[in-house]
Amino acid sequence: MTKFVIVGNGVAGVNAADTIRREDSEGTIEIYTDEQYLTYARPKLPSYIAEITEFEELFTRKWDWYKDKNINLFLESKVIEIYPKEKKIELENGEKISYDKLLLAAGSHPSIPPIKGTDKNRVKTLRTIDDSNEIIEIVEKTEKVIVIGGGLLGIETANSINMKDNEVTIVEFFPRLLPKQLDEEGAMILQNILEKKGMKIVVGAVTEEILGKKAVTGVRLKDGREFPAGCVVISAGIRPNLQLAKKCDIKINRGIIVNKYMETNYEDIYAAGDIAEFKERVWGIIPVAFAQSKVAGINMVHNRMEIYEEVVPSNTLKVTDIDLMSTGKIHFDETPDDIIEKRVTDEKNGIYKKLVVQKEDNKLIPIGAILLGDKTNSFEIQKLIKNEIDVRDFLDEILKPNIDLKKYLS
Repeated sequence: MTKFVIVGNGVAGVNAADTIRREDSEGTIEIYTDEQYLTYARPKLPSYIAEITEFEELFTRKWDWYKDKNINLFLESKVIEIYPKEKKIELENGEKISYDKLLLAAGSHPSIPPIKGTDKNRVKTLRTIDDSNEIIEIVEKTEKVIVIGGGLLGIETANSINMKDNEVTIVEFFPRLLPKQLDEEGAMILQNILEKKGMKIVVGAVTEEILGKKAVTGVRLKDGREFPAGCVVISAGIRPNLQLAKKCDIKINRGIIVNKYMETNYEDIYAAGDIAEFKERVWGIIPVAFAQSKVAGINMVHNRMEIYEEVVPSNTLKVTDIDLMSTGKIHFDETPDDIIEKRVTDEKNGIYKKLVVQKEDNKLIPIGAILLGDKTNSFEIQKLIKNEIDVRDFLDEILKPNIDLKKYLS
């Protein structure tokens, strides 16, 4: 009987455990996490802050699920060491656990930029339920809040605090919001929508210092401008949790380096999700975590049966009254001659759509899309991109409203 040990109880860890159990009904599965909670949906944390999502609605698995799958979950059990040659892990309490197959799915932590004053009271990040509860408590006692970072999580967090009638300012380093997911035109439309909701947006801004003695009183930018605030939330991306890998010489770069089977450089040790780096990329998004953990789970049971194929990256913005889906390749330093970009813009109604198509021989293959304000056919468009379907006969139809694209997928 094989013993499978998983470090991490997030999307990758839980999905890998589920996959292992489908492939092996008898093996022992143990999950170790330093969290005190069952697995929960991190994307719902902003809506939990806004009191749209109830506490119990955060959780994606209950204890019954682990029991029914015969998966042993150990909460508040931090793994501090891996011994690859002995095939053991060590917990913070000193206990050593043996394994036959080990998956590292320990996720990531918030990235803190080199800004003076990040150690002050009421400077927060949003990654866990405890972070959410602390932010809720703080914003109830202060009027003005600054969110440093205009990416997906930064905007979602700012919106959730804004819904609690706080005065919120988003400070973004890049010249536009969502620099990875939107182009300039789309970002301006989104900025207008957020400003109409009452948020202040400052782009192209370098935060130099978080002001105050022990607690936050405001933020100073590099250009000298100052903004008062009683709370600062930093949303500057995430970094893989690599402490364990560093201790035992598992090969790392930006993440734990894995091959197409999700194997590390050590036999019987795998990695998946936010922590894993494949072909020099660390995505840090849920669709990739699902795909990688499925491959890892299958291969932990059946040696090298499944090959990981890169997922087309797709992101959505979870903000009330704002629909956004961004997928695939949408940015070019200089637009190549073989690229066609189709756009639909309706600023009055906050709608912006963009489809990026590449010429290949006599074909037109979609490679990226932005849907802001209207996500009609978002699933179908993602399928067109994933399946590399030639759209030359219906290119002008794709972004139109009330068009059924399903017939082109059959």
